[in-house]
Amino acid sequence: MAWNQPGNNGQDNDPWGNNNNRKKTNNIIDDFLDKLNKLLKKGMSNNGHSGDVKAPFNLSMLFGTILIVIIALWFISGFYTVNQSQRGVITRFGKVQPEIIQPGLNWKPSLIDKYYLVDTQGTRNFNVHGFMITAGENLVFVEMNVQYRIVNPIKYLFNVKSVEDSLRQAADSALRTEVSSFNMDAILTDGRAEIEFRTKQQLVDTISNYDMGITIVDLNFQSARPPEEVQESYNDANRAREDLEREIKKAEADKVQTVQEAEGRAAKILADANAYRVKVELEAEGDVARFNKLLPEYKNAPEITKARLYLETMERVLGNTNKVLVNDKSGNLFVLPLEQMLKARNNNSEMKNDQYNSNSAIDNHINASSPLNSTMTQSTQNSSSTDNTNNIRSVSTATRTGR
Repeated sequence: MAWNQPGNNGQDNDPWGNNNNRKKTNNIIDDFLDKLNKLLKKGMSNNGHSGDVKAPFNLSMLFGTILIVIIALWFISGFYTVNQSQRGVITRFGKVQPEIIQPGLNWKPSLIDKYYLVDTQGTRNFNVHGFMITAGENLVFVEMNVQYRIVNPIKYLFNVKSVEDSLRQAADSALRTEVSSFNMDAILTDGRAEIEFRTKQQLVDTISNYDMGITIVDLNFQSARPPEEVQESYNDANRAREDLEREIKKAEADKVQTVQEAEGRAAKILADANAYRVKVELEAEGDVARFNKLLPEYKNAPEITKARLYLETMERVLGNTNKVLVNDKSGNLFVLPLEQMLKARNNNSEMKNDQYNSNSAIDNHINASSPLNSTMTQSTQNSSSTDNTNNIRSVSTATRTGR
């Protein structure tokens, strides 16, 4: 009979001997089960009794119990907890499930599903650093900190093999590109903010093509320094730059102070000018009012009014003048030293006052004993007053002669 002809479903005619191996395997299993059954019956029998006593349970019950325990353990092992800051991703037989597991107690069928927990609330960071070439072909050491956060756990786990390595390489490339477009002075001083901004924009554009499931939170420029061989020279340059900025700020402060003082003086001058204008206007209005009052008198007596006005004016002018020039009819010019005359007059008055004070005690004593002396003293005082009056009249006469 051919091996592929019917006969026990063709299993007895297998030319490779697989049917013999299968028979041997079945016999081994049957022998093992028989021996296990006899061993259990023997172990469960009482001491002193014959081996005819049967065990209280059979092999099928044992297998059922073991199976129930295994199922219970399998069911219990499927529970897991997702924290508040985490999200879970499930793979079923290696295939990613689209549902994202939310925080709380969850269950999965063990050996079928596998879960991955990802922290989506916290911020992760790493540093990018190294020597880089600037726009002026100088060498500078730059270090920058990159902070990012996971927004899509599925993309983060399965779109890219190693997100942090890829992000580190992209950040290093973006930083080197931007550093190469700035000179060293800008990198070491006031160009850091612009470098941070441009590096972040380039990094975001780069990782958007890879769809990593992350977002860039911030980039912080940590440090920038030249090589150690030229560090001292750059320190001197920085100190000189700081001195320059300090002097500029000082000059600006002085400028502000000077401008404020000038504005204050200008305001004072304007206020004084306005006050003077008001004063002049008021005086002019007063003069107009006074001349309006004098007009009727002038119409009635022009010569007398003119003479009075002249005398009042000269009195006001000569009151503030130390010398007076007098021109008589013969053409001779005289100078009246009023200052010396007034000084001499004051000295005479002081001497008379001193003499009067020194003699007052004697006069009082004499007056008490003789009324004739009192009369003589009074006549002397009257004579002095008459002399002063005559001096004043002579000055007035000289002034009128000069006119």
